[in-house]
Amino acid sequence: MSKCVHCDANNKGWFYCRSCGEKASVSKFSTNMWMRTERGKRSDIEFRTQTIDESVDEMNKERNTRYA
Repeated sequence: MSKCVHCDANNKGWFYCRSCGEKASVSKFSTNMWMRTERGKRSDIEFRTQTIDESVDEMNKERNTRYA
């Protein structure tokens, strides 16, 4: 039977202890866990500040020159 890590009360199937109200078990995953993927390894990404209006105008201009 599972027991609370804080007060050792029986605690089967509960996330929080019914006796003390604390988290009943130790977390399996840390809060700073992250995943690394192939996309996350890329270092050629450029960041810039641009408003949505400027972005739309730029895309329209590129589309118009490409299909003109």
